[in-house]
Formats: sequence, C-alpha cells, structure tokens
Amino acid sequence: VSPWNTKRQLLRIAIKGKDIAKESLPAANLVFLVDVSGSMSPPDRLPLVKSALKLLTTQLRAQDRVSLVTYANGTQVVLTPTPGNQKDKINLAIDQLSAGGGTNGEAGIKLAYAQAHAAKIKDSKDSKDSINRVLLATDGDLNIGITNDRDLKSLVERERKAGISLSTLGVGD
Repeated sequence: VSPWNTKRQLLRIAIKGKDIAKESLPAANLVFLVDVSGSMSPPDRLPLVKSALKLLTTQLRAQDRVSLVTYANGTQVVLTPTPGNQKDKINLAIDQLSAGGGTNGEAGIKLAYAQAHAAKIKDSKDSKDSINRVLLATDGDLNIGITNDRDLKSLVERERKAGISLSTLGVGD
C-alpha cells in the first residue's frame, strides 16, 4: 500500500545485471563531474553525492584513474587524473567540495569531457577493453550557458561516438 495514498499500491521492479569480478574488469578512466551550485547544499544533495563518490572510491584499483571537476558559476578541475589506489588524495578532493552559486552545467560538462579525453584509455582491438566515463552528479537545475535539452543531448551523443560515456546521478527532488 502506498504510504501517501492508501487507495494505491506501489510495485518495485528490479533488474540485476551480470556480476563481473572486479579483477576482470578493464581499467577505468572516470571523471566525477559534480554540480556544486547553491541548490546542491541540502543534505539530500551534495552531502549525499560526496558520500556516494567516497563509496565508489573504495572500489577503485591502481589501474583506474579518477578526475574531479566541479561547476557552479564557473568550473574547476579539483583533481587531475589520479590512480585509483591513491584513495586518500581522492577522498581529500571530495571532502573539499562545497555548494554555492549558479549552475553553468554546459561549461562543466565540456570541462569534464576535456579531462576524460586527456586521460582516455585507448581501446584495443576489442572495444570492451576500456572504460571512459563521465559521472555527472546534479539536481538537474541548469541556469547558465546552454540549457537546451536538444543541444546538450547532441554534445553527449558526439562524445559517446568518441568513446566517452556519460552516466547521470540525480539527487534531490
């Protein structure tokens, strides 16, 4: 029974992908792109993102690389490509994140892709031999720069064809 409407019911459907042993995964080049605008200050936003990124950091291996890019009114590379076994350095960069300002998502996305290209793990003959991904954590409130969905989608599609994927982690309501 739904907790907010007893005349309705909730159904949870879960799909689980195949588990692959961490040791058999290809090296990963990850760019954490974090929205640090003012709207990200509530506890269910930036603090939650920081906690999630730290949890992900525990899973990184020496062959993995992580960069950290932020955006608000402007953009900043907080952490240049760093090996995954330098967890203290990565966590220190995550700890320094704080919220404030506007939301120039376009500039942040472009800077994150530039970092991903700079540290890109080249594909071998088998395209499954590398992971190059931008992980965007945001509440979705873009208000500076390009905010048109179609233009942003085109940018993401071009980058995917160039071998860099995007995953979006939505926080807040």
